[in-house]
Amino acid sequence: MHKPDDMPVYPPALDRRVPTEAESMLQLVSQIHQKVDDLDKRLTQQTHDATLKLAEEIAALMCKAFPGEDPDGHRKFHEEQMQIVADRAEFWKKMRFEICKWGIAGLLGWLVVIAWRAVLQGPK
Repeated sequence: MHKPDDMPVYPPALDRRVPTEAESMLQLVSQIHQKVDDLDKRLTQQTHDATLKLAEEIAALMCKAFPGEDPDGHRKFHEEQMQIVADRAEFWKKMRFEICKWGIAGLLGWLVVIAWRAVLQGPK
């Protein structure tokens, strides 16, 4: 069949039932995107679950690490021990001060008694 020169040339008819290459690529990209989203959701959930399980295990171990599973009681025990040590140090500090104070007072008193006896005896 011969076509006249003045007839317009149309592109071949496209069959809409058969996807074009661009449409196929778009479908593939959409599928990949959906799978990546699904994977992200699963990984996020798995990370959350693992973190929660780890926190629970750490809490359980912390309770077992203390006598009677009582971390507050253990802390209070140490605070009491530290207070006893601090009180003992304060006691000995005061004791040294009082011994020095009364020792100096006794020494001065003894020197006064010696001086008074010397005054009473008069010059020799």
